[in-house]
Amino acid sequence: MQEQNYRIHKILTRTFTYVFLIVLCAVWLLPVVSTLMVAFKTTNEYITTKFYQLPKGFEFFNNLAEVFKYYRLQINFFNSFLYTVFGVLICIFFSSTAAFAVTKLKPKGSFLIFLIIYSGTVFPFQLYLIPLLRTYNFLHLYNTKIGMILLYASICTPFATFLYRGFFLGMDDQVKEAAMIDGCSPVGMFFRIYLPQLAAPTAVVTLFQGMWIWNDLLFGMILSSSEKVRPIMVAVAQSTGTGGGKIPVMMAGVIFTSIPTIALFIALRKYFIKGYSIQTKI
Repeated sequence: MQEQNYRIHKILTRTFTYVFLIVLCAVWLLPVVSTLMVAFKTTNEYITTKFYQLPKGFEFFNNLAEVFKYYRLQINFFNSFLYTVFGVLICIFFSSTAAFAVTKLKPKGSFLIFLIIYSGTVFPFQLYLIPLLRTYNFLHLYNTKIGMILLYASICTPFATFLYRGFFLGMDDQVKEAAMIDGCSPVGMFFRIYLPQLAAPTAVVTLFQGMWIWNDLLFGMILSSSEKVRPIMVAVAQSTGTGGGKIPVMMAGVIFTSIPTIALFIALRKYFIKGYSIQTKI
C-alpha cells in the first residue's frame, strides 16, 4: 500500500512538473511566435487581422527587403558586428591575462588589484554617461567606431576577469611550478600552457559579452549620432518612429537582428554548458 501511494505521489509530482514547464515555455514562446507571425504578414493584413492569426501569405522576405531599402539596417548590422567581434577579442585578451596575473603570478596586492578591476561591475552604467561623454568629446572619440570598440571592450572586461579568475583558481599550481623549473617565462607559460585550456570560459565570455554588446542600446544612443557609427539596436529603435508604423516590416527587422545571437549560442553551446558549470570563486 505504501509503495502504491509512493508511485501515485511520484506520478502526480512528475505530471505537475511537466505541466508547469510546458506552461512556462508557452508563456515564454508567445511573444516570439507572435513576432514571427506578424513578420510574415503584409501591413494591410496586420491591420485587418488579429496578431495571433496565421498569415495568409509569405511576406517575410518582402518585408526584409523593405528593411534594407528604407531603413538600411545592413549598415548598422555591420557596425554592431564590428563592435562585437573586436570588443570581445580585446576583452578576452585583457581579462584572461589579468586573471592569470592575479591568480598565478600573484604580485603584491593581487587581490586588491582584482577588486579594483571587478568594481567596474558594481556601479550602474548610467553613472558613467556624463563623464564618459565629456571624455569622449575631449579625446575626439565621440561618434567614432574606435571609440565604441574601446567602450565595449572596457565595459565587458571586469565580469570576464571575474569569470577567468574562477577558472584559474581551479587549476593546479603544479603545472606552473613545473613550467618555472623548465625555465618557461610567464608570457610563455600563459600562451603555451594555460591559453589552450581556456576554451570553456572563453565560450561563456564570448556568448555573454557578445550578446550584451549586440543588444546594447544605452551607450549606442549616447555616444554615436550618425548612421555610419550607430549600432543595430539604436537603428531598430529609431525605425519604430518612421515609415508610417509598418509593424510587419519592423518585426522582420527584429528577427533579422536576432539571427547573430542565436547562431552564436548554437555554435558555442557545447563549450558554454561546460564553461557554465565551472564554480567561480572569489
